[in-house]
Amino acid sequence: MGRRTVGGGRKPPSFISPASSFSSSFSKRSRYARRVPSLPKPPLTPPFIGRRKKKPPSRLWMRLDRRGGCEIFMCDKAFVTERSGVHARDLRVVGPLLSRAPSILAREKAMVINLEFIRAIVTADEVLLLEPLAQEVLPFVDKLRRHFPLKSLEVDVDTIHVDNQDGKHVKVGPECEVPFEFQVLELALEAVCLSFNSRVADQNRHAIFVLEDLTKNVTTRNLERVRSLKSNLTSLLAGVHKVRDEIEHLLDDNENMTQLNLSKKLTKRQHNEDLMDPAASNIMFPLERSMVPPKSIIKQSMGVATSVPLDSDAGNLEMLLEAYFIQLDGIRNRIVLVREYIVDTEDYLNIQLDNQRNGLIQFRLTLIIASFGIAINTLIAASFGMNLPHNGNWNTAVGSFWPFVGATSSFCLLLTIMLFGYAWRNRLLGS
Repeated sequence: MGRRTVGGGRKPPSFISPASSFSSSFSKRSRYARRVPSLPKPPLTPPFIGRRKKKPPSRLWMRLDRRGGCEIFMCDKAFVTERSGVHARDLRVVGPLLSRAPSILAREKAMVINLEFIRAIVTADEVLLLEPLAQEVLPFVDKLRRHFPLKSLEVDVDTIHVDNQDGKHVKVGPECEVPFEFQVLELALEAVCLSFNSRVADQNRHAIFVLEDLTKNVTTRNLERVRSLKSNLTSLLAGVHKVRDEIEHLLDDNENMTQLNLSKKLTKRQHNEDLMDPAASNIMFPLERSMVPPKSIIKQSMGVATSVPLDSDAGNLEMLLEAYFIQLDGIRNRIVLVREYIVDTEDYLNIQLDNQRNGLIQFRLTLIIASFGIAINTLIAASFGMNLPHNGNWNTAVGSFWPFVGATSSFCLLLTIMLFGYAWRNRLLGS
C-alpha cells in the first residue's frame, strides 16, 4: 500500500518541488505576457557536394558495315566522334536543330549525310545511321540490309580473274566495284526520291477529290481544305528544292566530289603508313622532287582558279548525282503541275463568282431603272394632285385630271423604256 496524502491525492514525485513548479508557471506567464522578437537564425550550411556533370544525351544509332554486320546501340556524341573520325561540330548537322537543312559534307575520314529523314555518317567501311527505328527511316534500313547481306569473313578479298566472251581475263574484285560510300549515298538518294514520289502521288490524289468538292460547293470547309493542300505542297516543294540545290552544289564542285571518295583516300593513307614504316626507311626518295610543290598549288597561290580533274570513281559519282538531279527536277515539275491545277481551279471558281456577281449587278440595275420611272410618276401625281378642285363630288373628276395622269404615266413609261434600251445597247444587262 502506497502512502497517501491528507487530501487523498497521490504524493508528487520527489524531483518536482513546489518552488520549481511555481517558478516554471511564473516563467510561462511572463513569457506569454511579453514576447521579445528573436533574432533570425543563421542559415544552415549544407555539406559540400561536388557538382555532378551532366551526362551527355545518348541517342539511338545503327551500325552497318560492308559485310552486312548490323547492330543497334545507344551512345553519345563522343563515341560517334571517336568511331567515325568526324569533328563534334559536324555532328550538329545531323542534330535536331539543323536537321531540316539538307547537306552532304565530305570530311577526311567520313561523309556526313543529312537528307530529309536520313541522317547518317558514312565511312569507307561502315555507316552510322541515326534513329533507325523511326517510321520513315525503316524502308531505308531495309534497303541497306538487302543491299549488303551478311557475308562470311572468310571471303577472299583478292582480285579474281574471270574469262569473258572473248577469252580475255577481266578483273573482278574490290578495285572494280563501286565504293561502299557511293553505294550508301545512292541508296539514300533513292529512298529520298521514293519518299518524295509517294508524297506527291498522295497529294495529287487528295487534290483531285478536294477540288471536285470545291467546284460542286464553295464552302468554308472546302476552302480550308484547299488552303491546307496548298501549304503541304509548298513545304514539299521547298524540301525538293533544298535537296536538288545540294546536289547541284556538289555537281558544280569537282573537288568536293573527289573528296567524297573515302575508299581511295583510305587506300592512300594506308599506303603512306606503309611507306612511313621503319622497315621501309631504307628507301631513299629524291629530295628535289619532294620539295617541288605541285602545279595546282602554285596556280592557287597565284589566284588562278583551276578545275580538279575527275578520276573514274568521281566520274561515276557525277553520273549518279546527275541522274538523281534529273529525277528531283521531274518531281519538282510534278508538284508545280499540281499547284497549277489548283490555281486553274481557283481561277475557274473566280470566273463563276464574277459571273454571279455580274448577274446581281444587272438585276440591281433593272430594279433601279424601274423604281426611277415609278418615282417620277409618283412625284408628278403628288405635286399636282392636291391642287385639283373636286367641288365635293368624290365620284367625278373635275377638269383635265385623267388626261394629265395618262400623259404623265406615258412619259414615265417612255423614259423607262429609253433607259432599258440604253443599258441593253451598252451591254449593261447582258449580251
